[in-house]
Formats: sequence, C-alpha cells, structure tokens
Amino acid sequence: MIIDSHAHLTSSYYGKEFPKIVERSSSLIVNIVGYDYESSLEALGLAKEEKNFFTSAGFHPYDINKLNEGVLLSLEELLKEEKIIALGEIGLDYYREITDFSLQRSGFEKQILLAKKLGKPIIIHSRNSFEDVLSIVKNHMYFKGIFHSFDYTITELKKVLDLGFLVSFSGMVTFSRREGLRDALKYAPIDRLLFETDSPFLTPEPFRGKRNEPIYVKCLYEFYSDLVHIDLTSLEEKLLDNFLVLFKLKTFFEKEAKCSKF
Repeated sequence: MIIDSHAHLTSSYYGKEFPKIVERSSSLIVNIVGYDYESSLEALGLAKEEKNFFTSAGFHPYDINKLNEGVLLSLEELLKEEKIIALGEIGLDYYREITDFSLQRSGFEKQILLAKKLGKPIIIHSRNSFEDVLSIVKNHMYFKGIFHSFDYTITELKKVLDLGFLVSFSGMVTFSRREGLRDALKYAPIDRLLFETDSPFLTPEPFRGKRNEPIYVKCLYEFYSDLVHIDLTSLEEKLLDNFLVLFKLKTFFEKEAKCSKF
C-alpha cells in the first residue's frame, strides 16, 4: 500500500469537501497529524472510523502557547490510544515569530520527555531551526522518530541519519528550483525514507496551485521512482516496511489480516 506519512486531514482545512477527501484517501495508509489537542482529538476520531488511518498527537511550535501542565497530562492520556502511533508534530519554527522561540524550545523539550516516557516515536518539525532542534534531541538522547517535510541539504541530512532518524520528503522536492533538496532525496537511504503530502499544504507538481490532499502522495512515489530508477512495486513494499517498523504496526496489520479471513 501507498503511505501518506504526514497529513493534516481535518475538517477545518477542507470544509464541505472533507467527506470526499476522506473517501479518496481511504485507499491509502494515512498518518493524520495533530497540531494541538483539538486537532489531535478530531484526527483520532477519524482514525477510529478508517482502518488504514492512524494518528499522531502533539503541539506544533506555532500552537505551543496552548500547552500547559494540565493539557500535557491530557495529551499523555490521549497518547495511550491504540491508533495514536507517535507524538507530533513537535519542534521549532524560526521562520516567523508567531510564538516565542524560548517557549517553543521549552514545549519541544516537554514533549520529547513525554514521548520518551511512553516509548512513542516523535515527528519533528524543523524550519530555519536545525541546529537548535538537533541540540535539544541530542541533549535528551531520544532519536526514535522522523524529520518530517525535510527541507535542508545533504549536510544536515547526514547528521539526522547519523542519529538514527528517518526522513520524510514532501511535495517541495518536486518544485523546479529545489535541486539541492532533490540531491538530499537521492542521498537518503531507501530504508530510512518516507513520503508525505503535509496536506493541505505543499502540493506537488503537477498539481501545484491546488489544495493538497493525501491522494497526491502518489505523485511523490512516481517522482522518486523516475529519479532513482526503482520500480513502484518495490518502492511501495520498502516504504511500507519502513512505516510499519518505525511505528510498531506490524502486529496491528497481522491481526487485521487474520480477522479479515473470518
């Protein structure tokens, strides 16, 4: 199966089109990623309705001001749900100072500690903040997870891979002026790789200019297949294995397969 490893598939982004988007996405495995508590709850509700949908719950750096001690305890309870596979997205974003940078760093650390306590992988958001992100994860010695929508060079990619993280590439890699990002994609080992839409953002070519949705992740599979000359079937199998191993879902799918026989 094809995987969209990171999508914000919530009704607030899609309005009346939301049911149709969900229906088109149901042929995929989709990780619906929360950016605050409410969006994480909505994502979980949808994941419970669709067997191939999963959820990650956490606070994006732009929403980190919503994370207080009481909410952190609620997040901890939420993360115990079977269909919540990771804590995320979490991290730092210095592109705009929408939330205070010191508050972002503090919230990032709190969420890493929670993930470490629960043994959950983390989904890292890093924009114009690579060195601080790396410093924080090294300080807490927690390297289980993925750098989502990777947007750096081979230099940064090597550091991420050396720590044991996976990397996920979004539609940005298809943009015409992103040769450096394509070089990083070609360098990334296939056993550390995933693709994502980051819906509704970062729509890949040839659909750029339209609102993104999970089904467009197929464009990234096809793009990579042409870029490195690998057949699509082999690519799908390898990335599926990466996803199931990282998020500890092999047992879940084996159980589902047994149930479907009866």
